[in-house]
Amino acid sequence: MTGKSVTAVIVTFNSADSINNCLASLLPQLMPAGGEIILIDNKSTDSTVLSVKGRYPEVKIITSPKNIGFAAACNAAARSAVGEYLLFVNPDLILDDNAISMMIDCYERRGDCGIVTARLRHPDGRFQANCRQFPTISNIFLSRGSILQRYRLLKDNGAHTLPDYSEITSVPATSATCLMIRRSLFNELKGFDSRFFLFMEDTDLCQRTRQAGKSTYFTPHAGAIHLWGRGSNIAAWKRDFHQHFSVWKYFLKYYPNGFSVLALPALLAINFAVKTILKGPGRKPRAQVN
Repeated sequence: MTGKSVTAVIVTFNSADSINNCLASLLPQLMPAGGEIILIDNKSTDSTVLSVKGRYPEVKIITSPKNIGFAAACNAAARSAVGEYLLFVNPDLILDDNAISMMIDCYERRGDCGIVTARLRHPDGRFQANCRQFPTISNIFLSRGSILQRYRLLKDNGAHTLPDYSEITSVPATSATCLMIRRSLFNELKGFDSRFFLFMEDTDLCQRTRQAGKSTYFTPHAGAIHLWGRGSNIAAWKRDFHQHFSVWKYFLKYYPNGFSVLALPALLAINFAVKTILKGPGRKPRAQVN
C-alpha cells in the first residue's frame, strides 16, 4: 500500500451479522499504513457495538443517541477522521486484498479524479452493478427500485444502471457501498447532504463532485464482495420508503419543476405501494445497494 493514509468510515445499524467480516478485510490493509477505521453506530439494538469492542479494540467507535441516517452519520464520522482519503464502506462489504491500494493508485494517476469505486461482486462471483447514470425524468423508472424494471416491463440498456468494465472508466455516479474520496474534497463539498436520510446521498455527492470539475472512476482492479442488503436489519417497507422519498428529494433539488413537484410524488407513491403489496408483510427484505 502507498504511504497515503486512509480513514475507513462504516455506518452500522443492527449490523452484527456482517460487520466482523468487513472489519477483518479492512484492518490488514489499513493499520500497517497508519490508517484508521471509524465506526459510527446509529443506535443499534443488537450486539453490533459490543461485538466490535470485544474483537477489534483498534476500531474507533462513535455511538449516536438516535438513528440520524446514513448521510449525517458519515459526516459525523468524517469530522473525526485524520486520513488523507476517506473510504466509505457498507458493513456487508468484504474487500479483496490490496483493493484500497489499487483505489488510491487510480485516484492519484488521474488529475481530475474526485471519487473512486471498486468492482463489486456477489458471493458467487457474479458482477454486481454499483454505477449509474444521473437520474433524469426519462430514466428514473428504469432503476432497480422501479416495478417496471423489476418485472422486466422496460429494458434499461445502460440508460440508468451501468454495466461491468474491464478497464478503469469514468462514470457519472456510484453508490456509497464502496466510495473513496480525498478528505479535503469531501470537506470542500461539505460532505454528504444530510437531507437524504438513506439512499441518493451518494448520487448527490457524485453530482456535486462533477460540478466541482472532478470525475468519478470505476476501477475493476480493486474488488470486493458485497452481501447485498445484509448490512443492517431493517424492514423492507422502511428501506423502500426511504429510497422513494430520497428520489423525490433529489428531483426537487436538481429538477425543481412541475413534474418533480406534482407528478413524481404520485408516481413514486404508486410504485412504493405496488412493491410493498407484492412483497407482502412477512417476506424478508429484498437486498439492494445503498
